[in-house]
Amino acid sequence: AISLPAPLVPREAMGGNRELEEGAGLQLDWTKLDKVASKHCDVVPVVVQDSRSGAVLICAYANEAALEATFKQRVACLWSTSRNELWVKGATSGDTLDLDDVFINCEQNSLVYKVTPRRKGACHTKDQYGNTRVSCYYRRVAPTASGSLQLSHAEPVCPECPVPPAPETVNRAALLIAFAAGSVSAALLTAAVLRQRR
Repeated sequence: AISLPAPLVPREAMGGNRELEEGAGLQLDWTKLDKVASKHCDVVPVVVQDSRSGAVLICAYANEAALEATFKQRVACLWSTSRNELWVKGATSGDTLDLDDVFINCEQNSLVYKVTPRRKGACHTKDQYGNTRVSCYYRRVAPTASGSLQLSHAEPVCPECPVPPAPETVNRAALLIAFAAGSVSAALLTAAVLRQRR
């Protein structure tokens, strides 16, 4: 039998709030816009979207300096409203987002950055295997039978990310390996064991 490595435990959440970033309980920050306004920084919301897949990667803010830096550096630059400073996405994490295009909405009060990730991820959190998440939008919100709202992980598909193969794939691989090794009896025995498991 082929044994797969156990999934890694995700790293501690940014700021140490693991329940906020990994839990199933809804904790929407309804005061976020008040917090941004209290910083007295002139910003607009920015949706950062993967040009290839169309996936929304991040929703953040940009000011004039961030937009200027975005065009100058040709990478996604945002304004950190919590740190009140320019945030060049990927400068510390390595998850740089190369700029392809910038769109503005009809009222000129929000932007969309179309980007191509240099690596696989965009979020600061990690998935269960220790990989940077492709997007910050990795949990689904849905009502429960009682009417409350609950979160569930819905990791986006990432063709390059290591994902353990399905048991059926592992079983076929074991059969092919046994057969390729020249051991017909081992291949027949493997096939018999796999049939019994079904």
